[in-house]
Amino acid sequence: MTSFIGKYDNELSSYECEILIKQFEESPKLEGHIHRDGKSVLDPSFKKCRQLNQPRFSDKSIISNTILPHLISCLEKYKERYLALDHIFPGTFDDAFAFKKYETEEDGFKAWHTEAGGSDTSTRILAWMIYLNNAKSGTEFMHFPKVRAKTGRCIIWPAGFTHVHRSEPNKGLKYVISGWISFQ
Repeated sequence: MTSFIGKYDNELSSYECEILIKQFEESPKLEGHIHRDGKSVLDPSFKKCRQLNQPRFSDKSIISNTILPHLISCLEKYKERYLALDHIFPGTFDDAFAFKKYETEEDGFKAWHTEAGGSDTSTRILAWMIYLNNAKSGTEFMHFPKVRAKTGRCIIWPAGFTHVHRSEPNKGLKYVISGWISFQ
């Protein structure tokens, strides 16, 4: 049985990952927030991290310009594997994405969740994540094997209820960039 979790190793080079981490460290950050009832709120019991303040592909930053070609490549590979996507696309990368850093054992996106289902997330088809370092903790899926964090690894999975997930309990430094692909 397939998990519908696409794993694309070495999609970003170690050098590209180092550049992205450097950009993160040199940029203004805020505490990790979640979206609940259409509002951005802090809830460390749900999610605790440091993250960039609203990065977007439209800002044409070093970050967005570095990751977008790789994401396009991974999405094409994913669509080649799951041909049914041709019947529901066109989909597009959401402009906003998240760039997060987890450091302590208290950090993580701890609550089981999906990437679609709320009124502001109802058009999401797929979710994506890029790991920027070989972290000791990855991503747990409720019904599928966990995915190990590996430098330059990109993963893509369905955004809906079939792929409930959370951060594996954090065990050290982890950098991730994540976002969504939605109906246009």
